[in-house]
Order: sequence, then structure tokens, then C-alpha cells
Amino acid sequence: MSPQTDQVANSSQVNTFGNNDHSKTSHEGSDSADGSSTQDASGSTSSGNSYVKYVNLGEEDQMEIQGYRRSILWTTVTWFFIVITVGILRMVYHWFPEWFLNCTHTKCPLEVAEKVLLVEICQKKYRKIHIRTIIRQSALQALTSDCQEELSANNRKHTEDYVLEEFNKSTEVLSLPLPNPDGTFNEVDSMSMFTCKKLRYVWNEKSKAFFKLKSLGPGIPTSSLHCPDAQQGLAGLSATQQQKRRAVYGRNTIYVPVRSILSLLLLEVINPFYVFQVVSIMIWIVIWYYFYAAAIAVMSITGIIITITQTRKNQRRLRNTVRGDDIVTVCRGKGAYDRIGTEELVPGDVIVIPAAGCVMHCDAVLLFGTCIVNESMLTGESVPVTKTPLPMRNDIFYNPREHARHTLFSGTKVVQTRFYDDEKVMAVVTSTGFLTAKGSLVSSIMYPPPADFKFERDSYKFIGFLAFLASIGFVYSLVEKIKNGDTGLQVIMHTFDLITVCVPPALPAAMAAGIILAQRRLKLRNIFCISPRAINVSGSINCVCFDKTGTLTEDGLDLWGVVPVANIKNSPRVLPPITKPSTLPQATSTLQEHIKTEDPKMELPYLLLKGMATCHSLTIIDGTLNGDPLDLKMFESTEWSLVEPSMEDTNKYDNLCPTVVTWTPKETESAFKFEKVEVGIVRQFPFSSALQRMAVLCKEMGNDQMHFFCKGSPEMIQSLSMSETIPENYNQLLESYTKQGFRVIALAHRLVESQSINKLQKVQREDLEHELTFLGLVVLENRLKPDTADVLRELSSADVRTIMVTGDNLLTAISVARDCEMVGSNDEIVIVNFDETTLPPRLTYRMAEKVARQIDDQVASPPSSVTTVDEVILNVDTATNSGHYHFAITGKVWSVIQQYYSDVIPLMTVKGTIFARMSPDQKQQLVQELQKMGYFVGMCGDGANDCGALKAAHAGIALTDSEASVASPFTSKEPSIACVPELIRQGRCALVTSFGIFSYMAIYALIQFFSVMILFEVGTNLSDFQFLYVDFFIICSLSAFFGQTQPYPGKLFKRPPMTSLLSPPPVGSLVIQATIILLIQLTSLLVAQQQDWFVPYMNITNGTLGTELAEYACTENYAVVGVSFSQYIFLALAYSKGKPYREIFLKNYWFTATLALWTGFSLYLLINPNEYFQELVELEMPPLYFRFVIIGFSVIQVILCLLIEAFLVDRGLIAMMNSSWWLKLRPRKEIYLEVEEKLSNSQWPLVSKYEGEPPHEEDLSSVLIQFSAFRAKS
Repeated sequence: MSPQTDQVANSSQVNTFGNNDHSKTSHEGSDSADGSSTQDASGSTSSGNSYVKYVNLGEEDQMEIQGYRRSILWTTVTWFFIVITVGILRMVYHWFPEWFLNCTHTKCPLEVAEKVLLVEICQKKYRKIHIRTIIRQSALQALTSDCQEELSANNRKHTEDYVLEEFNKSTEVLSLPLPNPDGTFNEVDSMSMFTCKKLRYVWNEKSKAFFKLKSLGPGIPTSSLHCPDAQQGLAGLSATQQQKRRAVYGRNTIYVPVRSILSLLLLEVINPFYVFQVVSIMIWIVIWYYFYAAAIAVMSITGIIITITQTRKNQRRLRNTVRGDDIVTVCRGKGAYDRIGTEELVPGDVIVIPAAGCVMHCDAVLLFGTCIVNESMLTGESVPVTKTPLPMRNDIFYNPREHARHTLFSGTKVVQTRFYDDEKVMAVVTSTGFLTAKGSLVSSIMYPPPADFKFERDSYKFIGFLAFLASIGFVYSLVEKIKNGDTGLQVIMHTFDLITVCVPPALPAAMAAGIILAQRRLKLRNIFCISPRAINVSGSINCVCFDKTGTLTEDGLDLWGVVPVANIKNSPRVLPPITKPSTLPQATSTLQEHIKTEDPKMELPYLLLKGMATCHSLTIIDGTLNGDPLDLKMFESTEWSLVEPSMEDTNKYDNLCPTVVTWTPKETESAFKFEKVEVGIVRQFPFSSALQRMAVLCKEMGNDQMHFFCKGSPEMIQSLSMSETIPENYNQLLESYTKQGFRVIALAHRLVESQSINKLQKVQREDLEHELTFLGLVVLENRLKPDTADVLRELSSADVRTIMVTGDNLLTAISVARDCEMVGSNDEIVIVNFDETTLPPRLTYRMAEKVARQIDDQVASPPSSVTTVDEVILNVDTATNSGHYHFAITGKVWSVIQQYYSDVIPLMTVKGTIFARMSPDQKQQLVQELQKMGYFVGMCGDGANDCGALKAAHAGIALTDSEASVASPFTSKEPSIACVPELIRQGRCALVTSFGIFSYMAIYALIQFFSVMILFEVGTNLSDFQFLYVDFFIICSLSAFFGQTQPYPGKLFKRPPMTSLLSPPPVGSLVIQATIILLIQLTSLLVAQQQDWFVPYMNITNGTLGTELAEYACTENYAVVGVSFSQYIFLALAYSKGKPYREIFLKNYWFTATLALWTGFSLYLLINPNEYFQELVELEMPPLYFRFVIIGFSVIQVILCLLIEAFLVDRGLIAMMNSSWWLKLRPRKEIYLEVEEKLSNSQWPLVSKYEGEPPHEEDLSSVLIQFSAFRAKS
């Protein structure tokens, strides 16, 4: 039986998908009736193979699936050849498992298959295969295997009898429940399944296809997940039902296997690189290179031990991180409850969340009560979030992402729960094991996608070139030896040694060194990395997307003031802003004579204050008020108090209110008919990014009426409010604040009749969020972080494009973009909108005004009006704007463009700088579109709403307190975007280091190859200790210290390092350096042969080759080896690049000391070594003057290699790549460059500009004058 194997064929660039960015995959077809995503190949491929189908069609993990059945004949033949090749063929099959499958099995329909071959296309480029064995079980067998894990070893032989006995006791049928897309289950007698990437795929007999076993819930109405009788204990699964589902879904564990040392050792030893090393060591032993073979063996064994130790450590760390179990209370129905281990949970179980909180071990939808949850493990966001019950609707379909505020995710910590009276907080399990959010994250760590980075792809090609070069040398030498009649074993083995020379044994360790050191340097700067391979990629970043709030601006907003609305003379009027919200009751009292309201508590300004005090999700944890920073700032400004009373205290609120806010007026305030106020928050409707709002239901003590407050974006609250409650100048007022960069929140209110608690818990927010009364605006100041502008200037000076992606208001985002200089002072901003009256909606473009922020203490100046005069063409040639303009786009416009104008997406992504009101999904879409344009994209955000974008980016950086978060490859503990240029700086340094080490290793292999080939021609070779001195001492030490050079501390250079090893500079460098190396070695040998005292080596040995005598000392050897010492040492210096990406090599003290050490020791060996070293290294010392001739050649070599690298390569070849003729010959492939050129030569877009004088401002009458006087006084 072949092992279940994964393989990535990195070299195979597949063309299964079209090159058009906006074209869909050619694997089209309809989903099957059961929800399985499979399709016959005849409709999508030209092969006509009826055995090929697809699973997960249209999803990210879409795979081709083929069935295979074992062939006895071909299996026998294959194993015969494996035996006669002493297992070598089996080792090759391990490297290419698809070959083994095709040699031992034949293709067949899936219904009779024993194995399946799954082909996954990663990033539209890489072919990744999975070979899995199909398990077929009857219901009894499946249930028996599940019971075996629960019973002791002594009872396992009786498991079938035990299962039958248990089912006979119950009324359940002995069958297996397979889930349907609608949330129901289909009972079957048997099951066929396989597991791929920890997920189960089950056979559906009706559709004749495998489908992925999915969570309970997605795509079904939320009402289907509700269990109305759960509070009475009448819902839930019985123990037998639970056992049947567990046989299908498996146990609720996230199992991370930790391989044994023996298995890891075997896997490492049969790795192609180490197999090559073993063969090389055997060759070296045969040709009497004992010391060198022993040294390389020790180095290889040390590398294997380090790799095994690190692998085991990583596996154990991951297992310990995700492993966990607990005891949970489940509802069994009929009023019964049972306490079981969390590993026994299955989808559909109804569980009780303890009041003291717990760690979730499954994904569950909250049915009753409220939970305060810390989700930092998943999102990196340390602020607790409030989870509320899922609405019970037939017209709303459950989606874990959209309904995240109603879902408890596995791995998160429930800090506390709340519910009225002594009722239980309950949830229904939707996902277990690897189907959970935590399981999918762990799976992505265990099965990462192949790295799509040009440097890594080119490195494999270059190693292939070296192997090809070695093959040429091998064939040439072998033919020459045979022609000369030299056919001894030693001669043949020395010829094979040419191949071992061309693949440096220290290459893998040397390549990893730079990344490891960069990761260590990042950690010292409080930047933590869970994906080291992303460090090199970060060095290529040329576009960075930033979230706004908490990233560019301070996390804790400063409340600038509130703008209340009052009904004056039966008309809603905007009152002048007041900076201290707690004085609103006093301010209201000054308007009594103008407001016809008997109850001052129903006046709009007072309701605005009450809304600020109640409409939030704050909670007390360990005596400290916790919650969203915006909510905290708003609540603190009211000077109200929040308490979470005990059960005895809540009696006066009819056991409805787990949270109470209170306000005790001061003596001066009580004179205005206000007494102590106590308001209980009955129900919260949490904030939703998609809805752009949150809401609460609350009740004031001694009053039967209930208040509904809604808080959110001004645009959304305006749409939910009655038009007659919106002031006439509302839009102008809002625009005046947002243009100045303020963050504006609107509040609205309505009265609700008192209802029973059951009705209140079932009421939907959509039933309340209409016909609201507008209360006013809360204006918060979005202060930039101190270093934001400096960092953005640094990135801009380095030609790194910066983009703002925020959920905030568009005009606020525009103002912040100007303040932080993301948009230059002379640049124009074009606001993209659409005309809803046409279908499809017509896109419109207009200029944005340049407004200076006003944050003084005086009354805000009246907003100026805007009139559109005409359409103008953007003048991209004038000196006023230097040809720069930026698109500003909202999430709604982005959706319209995606739906109707897909051809405009490239233009928007290339010229768009400000993206506002963007949902988390839209942020991720933007990052992916930028990547399609050819940008290397970085994303910097808070790790909460930005999770998708952080993971999609080439380098995502989460600003969070946690040391490492699975939300992002990089995590910065410092809440500053200064981590972005630092990461780019370190990434560039690591990338240049990787280039340098690889080039050095390649040229080192060529130096040794040339030396061996030349010496072969004269009948000798390098001695054992010469190989040892070069490979073990010079190369290993220099490559080990090569990566310790720090990044260049100055400003980021305008151009990122190259990412291709096959571009002119690295290839040209290797070709030119190799040519000089070969010429110097040949010249040194020819000069030696012209000396009067020279005697050829073959004359000394009477025609016997040195490879047969194992004696290599001769003048030819001294001449070639002597100059090669300087080549090995100083080419490391030549490839140790400094400015602009790394510091000068002199600051790398260990590297400099090593250079000096081996230079001095090499000179000692060449000039006057003692007898011991002379015999050890096998040097035939020539006359003294010739020793200095060889040193002279070495000096010439050093000067030439340094000059070539500094001038010819770093200046000449790189300048050539930027020249116009080269760009015409080999144009750059980045799509964004084509788009920029297209835009620079067009007159698109036509934009509308702002002109005209502001209209006459309406007098607010003497009433507002009175209010302004009070405000100034207060």
C-alpha cells in the first residue's frame, strides 16, 4: 500500500486557467443536488477521460479527482523491479508518488475506486497532488471504530456486540447520518470516505460523487439553527444520536501528529539532497578522501539532527498550542443534561456556556444570553467583543463571517456570560475539529501553499544548470580517460567526483542562515514572524495598504464634541456643538421656553446623552471597564457609571438587565428637574461592519416604556431615521466635519412598548431599526500617531506606494490622507461615485475640495456649499499638481465597479489611494486585485477586521499586543507603522543576503569545478585536506557569518532589490567572474609550465595518474590551488554587498575577522608553511620567487573581482536594465506599469470641479444665540 502523500511539482507551470485576470476558471459546471462540487471532465477538458471529476468546484481548494484500483499484475512487476534495484526504485517513487500510483494501479470510476488522486492547482501555477485511500465501512463498522476509542483494550473485541446492545436499548436505527445542504441529515447504511488535509470527503450515492463534509449552518436559514425549547431542556441530541454523528464527523479534536525520531530520520535521509550527500561521501571514501568525507558526514549528520530537532520542536509546539479538552454540559432533550468531554461534541449538540466563562473547543452559534469573548488568539485583537443570540429568521441565511457577532469560535475565551434571572446561556455546535475556525488556521499552517517567489523558482533552475554543467564535465572527463586507457576504479570514481563538486554541500544551511538571522533581528525590534519564508518576499514590497483607525491614527480617539438636534418650533434644528456632553441636561434647560415638551427626559439633547451612555458593548472585567476604545471615550464623556449588579440587585429591573448605567445629577443639575437615573440595558445588537451600526434596547427604572438607541455611520443612521427629524442643513454640516478629518458618529432613537422577556429576546433588529428619530452627531478627533507622517514620507521617498483602506467615512479618510501626506499638498483627489438612477449605474468623477482642519474652541464655522459647474479634464502636465491625482472610492462604489465595470478595476487599483467604508471582504479583494496588477503588497492593520487582507497580502503586519498571532505572518508589539519600513529594510537585507550567498555558493562550485577539471588534465587533483580546508573551513565559516551584516540604517532606497537570479546582473556577474577565474587559473598553470625548473607531474610518476597513487603534490597543483585560495576568500567579499541595502562589510566584525584569518593562513601556506602543514595539505613548494608570482596573480584576481562587481555589475548591468533600449527589448511584465502608461496618454477621467460661493446661511434665531452663550460659558 502506498503512503498517503503530498507533493508539489514546483517546476511544472500549469496553464489550466486563463491568463485574463477577470476570466473565470475553465472548470465550469453546476453544483450537484447534494451540494457537492463535482463535475465530469468531459465538459471541461479535452482529454475526454470519464474518470476525472472535480471536488470543491469554484472554491479556493478546488481539486481534480481520479479513481484508481490496484492491479495485481502491475503491482507484482513494480515490486520485482524495486527488489532488483535494492530499493532505489522505491525511493524514487517516494519522490514521485504519482508514478508509483500509476505503476501499481489502474484508473477506474470513483464508485469502485480503492484510492483517489487529487490534483490541486495552487496560485494558478503549481500542481500539488494528494493520494488518499478510500475507507468503506458499514454503519456497524463505523460505530464500532468510534466505540473502540472509548472502551478499554480488554473490551475492544466485544465492541460490535456492545454497539448492537446499545442500539437495541434505544429507539434509534443502526445507520449513519450524512448531512444535506439544507441542514437535514440523510440516514444511510454504509459510508465511503477519505481524508485530505484533515478534512473528510464522503461519497454521495445519489450524485455519484464525493463531497466535502461541511459545518452545520452555512447556507441554511438562521431559524433552522434555533432550538426554541432548549431553555426547558427539550432540545439537543441523545447519546446515541451523538454517537452516530461522531462516526461521520469524527472526534472533536485538532490532532497535530508528532512524528517519531526514527520516521523523521528516515524522511530526512531519503531527501534527494541527503541521498546525493551519501553517494558523494561513498565516492570520496573510495578515492581515499577519508578526512574530507568524515568532515562532510559530520556536517550532514549535524544538519539532520538540527532539522529533526527543530521539526519535532515545531510539531510539539503547534500540538501543545492547539491541544486542549474540557468538560461541557450538553442538553440531551426531555429535560436531561449530561456532562461530557469536549472531544465527544458533534455538530447539532446544544451546550451550556458556564457563567464563569470557558475556552471554546468548537464553533457554536449563540442561542440565548450574551457572552463577552476574548478573540485575540484568532484575530490578535485584545479588546473583548460581545456576542449576542443569533436572530431567528427564515429569510436570513447563516454565514459564519457575516454572523461573527453571534458565533463563538473555537480557541477563543469566553470571559463571562450574561442572561436574565437564572436562565442558561446556550449555544448550538456548528463545527468541530478541523472544520472550526481554529482548525482551518491550524490546517493552513500544516499545509501551507507553495511559495510563489521568483528568487526561489530561479534558484532551482540555477542548481539544475550547475548539475548540467557537472554532467558535461563528467562526460568529457570519462571519454578522455577511456581514450587514454585509464579505466581503473579510482579513475572512474574521480570522474564521478566532478558531479559532487558542482553541488555545494553547505548550500541549504547557508541559504537558511540569512533568513534565520533576519528573523532574529526582527524579534529584537518587537516584530514577530510565524512565516520565515515571507521575510525575503517583504524585501520586494512596493505597495502598502494601511488601515486608518488605530494604525495611521491613534487607537483612542479624543472626543471633540457633540452636535445635538432639538425640536424648535416643531422643526429639527442643529444646535451649536458642545465639547462637554455631560452638560447636555443643563443646556437643554435653557431651551425650555422654546421646546414644547412636558417631560425633560424626552427632549432630544437629553436622549442623545442617554444614547451615548447606553449604546455600547462595554463590560467590567476584573473591576476594569473594557471594550471598544470609541465606546470607552464616548461613555466616559457622559460622566455616567456602569455597574453589573448581582442577582439580588436585578430584581428591581424585573430580572431583565445584566448591565446597568446610572447617573446622579450634581446639585446645580438637580435644579433643572433631573433626579438620579438608572437605566438597564436589556438587549444588545452588536456592531456589524456590514450593517455599519449597533443598537441597544434599554429600560429606565420606574418607567414601563423601553428605549431603542441606534449608533453608527451618519449615512446609515440617516437612512433609518424619519426624514422629518433630519435637519435641513444636515448634509452640509456632516460634510464640514468629515472634510476636516473628524470621525463622526450619529445616534437615533425610538420608543418601544414594554414586552415580556421572551418577546424581547426574539425581536429582530430589523423590526426596530426604522422610523427612528435623529438625535445628533458625536464628533471625535482622529489624531495622527506622532510618527505616521514621517513613516509615510519615508515610504514615498522610496517609491513605495501607500494606500488607505478604512471602514470610516470617505471625507474623513480624505482629510486624514492629506494630513499624513499620503496625498501630496499639490495632488488632486478625484471622488468616484455612481448615479443610482441609471442601470447599470453610471460612474461619476468629481474633484474633492482641499479643506484645512478647524479644531479651535469656537463655534464651528458654517459649512460652505458646493456647486458643480462643468466637467474638466485633469491637467496632468501642469506644475501645480505634478501629474498626480488619486481616486477616492467607497465600498459601495467598489461593489458597483466589480459588478458592472470589471474593466475599470485595474484603473482604480492603480490610481486609487483612498478606499473608505470598505468591509473586511472588500479589503481582502483590494489586496488581491493589487497583486494581480503585479504589486508586491504589504498590509498593516489591527488584526481584527483586517484578518483576510493581512493573510492575502505578501506581507501582512498586525499591530497587536500579542507576541504572535495567526491572523498575520508578522506581528508588531509596537503600535506604530514604523514597523513597516523596518520590515521592508530587514526584508531587503535578507533578500540581498540570499542573493549574495547563492551567488557565492555557485561561484565557489565553479571555482572548484575549474580547478578539478584543469588538474585532471595534468593527471592530478586536489588533495583530501585541500578539499577539507576550502569546503569545511573557508566556505562554511564565511557563509555562516555572511548573513550577519545588518541592514543599511539610512533611508530606504528608491528601488527594491532584484528578485530574479536569471536577470542580467547576477547571471552576468557569474559569467564574467567565472571567466576571470578560469583565465587566472589557466594563466597561473601556463606560467608555471614555462619555468626552467618545471617538471610535469606525469613525468615524475612515470605516467601514473595521481588519482591512482593518491599523491597529488606537484607544481601544477600549487599553481592552481594557490590562486584559488584568494578566489574562494575574496569573492565572498565581492558578493557581500553593502549600501544601499546592507551596511558595509567592515561592520560585520565576525565576517571581517574570518576574511582576515583565512587570508593570513592562506598566505602562510603559500609562502613558508612548516613541514607538518606542507605534508598535511600536500603542497609541493616551488622556488620562493614563484610563490610571490602566485600571490601576484591572487592580488590581480582580488582587484579584478572587486572592480567587476562594483562597477561592471552594480553600475553597468543594472543601469543597462533601466535603459530605454533594454526596456524596449525586454519590457517589464508588471501590469500596473502598462495601466500607468495608458492613463498618462489618455484624457480619462472627466471630472467635475468645485466652484461658486457658499449660499447665504440661514439665521438660527435668538434661540441658538442663547445656546451658544451657554456653551461659551460652560
